[in-house]
Amino acid sequence: MKAAYDRAHKIFEDGNGYARTRELTAGGVHTSQIRELQDEGYIYKIKRGLYQWSDYVIESNQELVEVSKIVPNGVICLLSALSYHGLTTHQPRENYVAIHRDATRHTLPDYPPIRLFYFSDSQYRVGITETTLSGHQVKIYDAEKTLCDVVRYRNKIGQDIVRESLKEYFDQPNVNVEKLMDYARKTGVFSIISQYMEVLP
Repeated sequence: MKAAYDRAHKIFEDGNGYARTRELTAGGVHTSQIRELQDEGYIYKIKRGLYQWSDYVIESNQELVEVSKIVPNGVICLLSALSYHGLTTHQPRENYVAIHRDATRHTLPDYPPIRLFYFSDSQYRVGITETTLSGHQVKIYDAEKTLCDVVRYRNKIGQDIVRESLKEYFDQPNVNVEKLMDYARKTGVFSIISQYMEVLP
């Protein structure tokens, strides 16, 4: 078991704390040894085929990293992206993730809680950025695209959160109104965002 532990530990180190079953078996760790590592508490299953090393320290935003592993073709969006960009005081109870409406449907674990939103091609592709969290690449919409999305979903998100996020955005020094309005045109919310901007304090 010592040899399997060492091989597994190296694979998890290379993956910044995460590994998939296919990576472990390709690295010489048998499926029975994976189960044994799990039974002994060295690893835990995030979902079928995806594991995390139990004592691997992830500095911040651990759930966003886990979510990006669970939904690799997803993009952090809406309230989760607002929170990441510091545009709301509201702490979402779920992780909001956008996926392309034609993408394969995902089977989600009970934890972390994930809420999927199926975006059309034009809605999905605009404003995707990649950020590095604890050595992992996580796709997330930039601030301007996130604002367009919360305006589009304002009846689900809540008008108070929409107003708060827009006010927070315009209070920042690095406002890019040209980008915001370009995204607003592309996503079909130009007139609505214009109306919000007219009444902001």
